[in-house]
Amino acid sequence: MNFASPWFLLGLLGIAIPVWLHLFFQKTPVIKDFPSLRLIMKSVEYLAHQHKLRNLILMAMRIALIFLAVMALARPFIGQSAGAGVSSTAPTAFVILLDNSMSMGSTYQGVSVFNTARARALDILEEMNPSDKATVGFINEPGGLVFPQLTWDKEALRQSINNAKLTAGGTDISSALLPALELLVPLAGYKRTIYVVTDMTESAWKPFVEKYDLEKIDKGIDLVMVPVGGVAPENMAITGLETDASVVMLGRKVPLKLTAANYTNKKQIAKISISINGERRIGTEVEIEANSEKICVLDCSFSKTGMNHLEASIQSDAMPSDDTRHLAVRVFEPCKILLIKPDNAGSTENNDDIFIKFALNPLNKSKENIFIVDSRLTSEINNAEPANYSAVILLNQRHLPEVFIKKLSDYVLAGGNLITFLGNRVEPDWYNKYLSDNLGGGYLLPARIFKRVGNAVSKSVGYQLTDLDLGHPAFSIFGKDGNGDPSRAKIYEFFQVRPNPTAMMLCRMSHGLPGIIEEKRGRGRSMLVTFTPDNKWSDWPIKPTWLPFLHQSIIAMVTANDLTINSARPGMIISATLNATSEEKITLKRPDGTIQNVEGLAFTKGILHFTTRNTDLPGYYELSVGNKLVSAFAVNPPPEESCLTRINLRKIPRFIPLEQEVGKGKSVKEKVTILRDGYDMSNIAIWLLIILAIIEGFFANKPLEKSLA
Repeated sequence: MNFASPWFLLGLLGIAIPVWLHLFFQKTPVIKDFPSLRLIMKSVEYLAHQHKLRNLILMAMRIALIFLAVMALARPFIGQSAGAGVSSTAPTAFVILLDNSMSMGSTYQGVSVFNTARARALDILEEMNPSDKATVGFINEPGGLVFPQLTWDKEALRQSINNAKLTAGGTDISSALLPALELLVPLAGYKRTIYVVTDMTESAWKPFVEKYDLEKIDKGIDLVMVPVGGVAPENMAITGLETDASVVMLGRKVPLKLTAANYTNKKQIAKISISINGERRIGTEVEIEANSEKICVLDCSFSKTGMNHLEASIQSDAMPSDDTRHLAVRVFEPCKILLIKPDNAGSTENNDDIFIKFALNPLNKSKENIFIVDSRLTSEINNAEPANYSAVILLNQRHLPEVFIKKLSDYVLAGGNLITFLGNRVEPDWYNKYLSDNLGGGYLLPARIFKRVGNAVSKSVGYQLTDLDLGHPAFSIFGKDGNGDPSRAKIYEFFQVRPNPTAMMLCRMSHGLPGIIEEKRGRGRSMLVTFTPDNKWSDWPIKPTWLPFLHQSIIAMVTANDLTINSARPGMIISATLNATSEEKITLKRPDGTIQNVEGLAFTKGILHFTTRNTDLPGYYELSVGNKLVSAFAVNPPPEESCLTRINLRKIPRFIPLEQEVGKGKSVKEKVTILRDGYDMSNIAIWLLIILAIIEGFFANKPLEKSLA
């Protein structure tokens, strides 16, 4: 409880007046012994008892009158908030946190929830006095405070609320609430309050409450919930969109996995439309049960290589921002692979490449296949141009022409991919000298080669592949049950190698020596396999895990420099490395058609590194170097924002509900005042004073009943 005029409490000293008068006028009867007056004595005793009881009641009433008069003048305020317990003359420090996440884009009774929230925030701000200070924050991703410090500038605060924009991002309560608490905790002499204006979606608040202990927050700070939006509206959304293929080929059907959500209380028919580069290609209807999601797999094909914009839409509803989802898809022509096998060493048949050719293109198709294999002998590569191939594979080579080695080095550094398989023809000294030392910074091997280990002739000892890097695309497929286990293969002979400091170990042999190593070289990648790609040194090529390993390794290399990021959320930072010169202009085309120059570039040896934050709009973004489109990516709203179910406020500790704390008939300004200062009890004290004064006057003038005794 606090008082608007606490000095009037000195009037409580006046309570001593009726107490003193009561004691001063108390009469002591003179005792006289007259036996004949016994009946009169009993009557006097009865009247004295009545006088004493009435005097005590009158004294209590008069004390209460003085108390009520003092309370009416002192104006007491009472309430459950911490601010109501602070002196009414104390200034207020408060923070308004406005939810501008995607879920606020829904409508309630035909009115935008976000517009309602802004109006509530402005009403709260109107109660700011000249001595108060405040700031405004947003709880969308990444969120934060508009002003890092509290300010007295009411007009600037009002302007920040008026200029607030609805975003397509998720809800991040902690990003603004924690900085707000840091500002208010030191201000112990202020009435401190944080107002959170939000639609209270369960998907946002439940993880927040589970992560943070709100009971530990300073009890002197009021946390006030200002709910908007009423009952959660029914909503349907596209919450997932991806191609169920590691690489998308031109003209080849690709499974498209789409997730549609029905956040209503009844079964719904979702009308789904798929467009590619603005042209509607697929239309279908899907039945979805109430409050559930359904995954649909649709086949689609692309007629253009390079970047393609795929868009999935559903019928419009109360929240249109999640009715469309985008996907950037890079479409490849069949990947051309150059296999370089050793020259025939007196044999009529050279089968060093048979297992790789069979794994990549068993029927030697030139169309409708991911890989097209060009197999050549060492003597046939003088006129070969590595730049014409997606990857080059060296098979058990002894020597290579120096001219071709230089081409190969330039190819890898410019973004090409090299896989080297070792075997019985390999001379470690030549490999270390010509593929590493003589090339300087343009070296090709990710490791230095030493001696051979094991015996592939006797096959008395078999080694296994261990410590598989399941995070690497080459082995990630084997992390799922039922996809096989490469460690069941037997390796009978291999080369001992020492990886370069920047190389990655993809797997080891069972006794700890490196098995497969990969290193990023410039814009390209180089992988070294320490054994042969056939069944001379191992039985892996005849195991079912050989084909997915080879496919995934090459696909991961080919797509390693692809900037397509299909899981980007609004506001997410996008970084990329491009082949370009410092003079070339890098531009980003946003979904609204605007083109922005990408600044902050770092240029190193023909490679440009950049970072951009201009990803606030959901949709399809194109990145160009000069006039050439080099990549694209899609930005989509977080799927959890589509579920508009409200959380029960009882599950959020410490928060005072603005709606339930006071009567519904009062305005937001009145509610804020009551929460901040408490209820004004002076009017109640005045009415009680009047009523008690009437009762006291009546009781004081009422004559005592006479005794008949």
